[in-house]
Amino acid sequence: MMIAPPHWNVPYIFKGATIINDSHSWTEGQRLADLFKQKLLSFRVGKRQKSLFGDRVQFEKDCIHIQSTIDDFLCWTTSIDNNNSLPINHPLNQYSNKEYFAYADYMHLPEIFENDQHPLINMINWSDMGLKDRCGKESTLWIGSQGAHTPCHYDTYGINFVAQIVGKKRWLLFPPNSPIGQLQTRIPYEESSIYIDIDPSQLNKFKNIDVYDIILEPGDVLFVPKHWWHFVSSLDLITISVNSWLEQPDDHVERIKEMLVRQIITSIMMSHDYSSDQWLNHNEVATDPMINLTLLSSLLTHSEVKEPPSKRCRYIITPANHVHEQCLTSTLLGNIGLSNSNDNVFINTCSDESNNEILLKRLVKAMTAPDTIDLIYNKLLSV
Repeated sequence: MMIAPPHWNVPYIFKGATIINDSHSWTEGQRLADLFKQKLLSFRVGKRQKSLFGDRVQFEKDCIHIQSTIDDFLCWTTSIDNNNSLPINHPLNQYSNKEYFAYADYMHLPEIFENDQHPLINMINWSDMGLKDRCGKESTLWIGSQGAHTPCHYDTYGINFVAQIVGKKRWLLFPPNSPIGQLQTRIPYEESSIYIDIDPSQLNKFKNIDVYDIILEPGDVLFVPKHWWHFVSSLDLITISVNSWLEQPDDHVERIKEMLVRQIITSIMMSHDYSSDQWLNHNEVATDPMINLTLLSSLLTHSEVKEPPSKRCRYIITPANHVHEQCLTSTLLGNIGLSNSNDNVFINTCSDESNNEILLKRLVKAMTAPDTIDLIYNKLLSV
């Protein structure tokens, strides 16, 4: 197991690492289109935001999901006449690139290609970052247009290395104990991702909190420490990133806690007859509560098994000597151009909900809060 050095408790940027070994140019994304040929990928299409955090959070379940080749995606991103030049059967024809973004994200390469021998998988190598024998098999690909973004969240498991390949992305990162965590939500539920439900009208009360505001450029590798909140937005017409998550020593405990949250969410959802598209994020499956208990039992049993000493070796990640390590500093959230709370840009997404539905979501938020789950976990181990 590879773990980060103790001083990597804040985000770092690394310069000079070569993650993709390829003699061809990757500028503008055509090289990636050639590698994928005419393979269809799932793109989520959402409204481009007029301000930093937008009118409202656009979770994956709130987006439109279409199938497109990378060639068609690239053609759409460069269309300058409101898509009038696109063929009528083009998958993105009805979505203006001035008003919408398209994002193919979380693409685990072996799953996309249905094997681990594709040339792209073999081009990716993380050895410059000190990640021995790590390649495309353990990597995820992200392709987005200008304005494509990931809602503010943190990843439950592991630490994260992100290599920017094409275009620039803006990252806002908040420490694990940031007051912004008060806005945490588990609806929509997504295993291993914990989201923030930001109401722009309330942003002013968070403007004095620390944030790391980062522009990631091609050739940069960003290190994201465990449990750091992050909001990511594409700045250029085309952006391509590759990332890899690394398991950490306490991830097994996190998996047990995630199973506790899943049991709470799916049990309440089913007992109140909510559909998956109301309470779950896109591609998340509603598992039966009895299956959840079986999985939880397996996780708890495994946690009591003592691993042989030979399997507990941990290697500190050490980038290559030629890779330049750049420590980052924080600023205040209010200094980076928040939307004004008086702009009335917030859309009240709860207006069609009954008082009981609102109360139920408040109850779920309380039941799945980190301190509540910690208490359940500790009590579960003690009885």
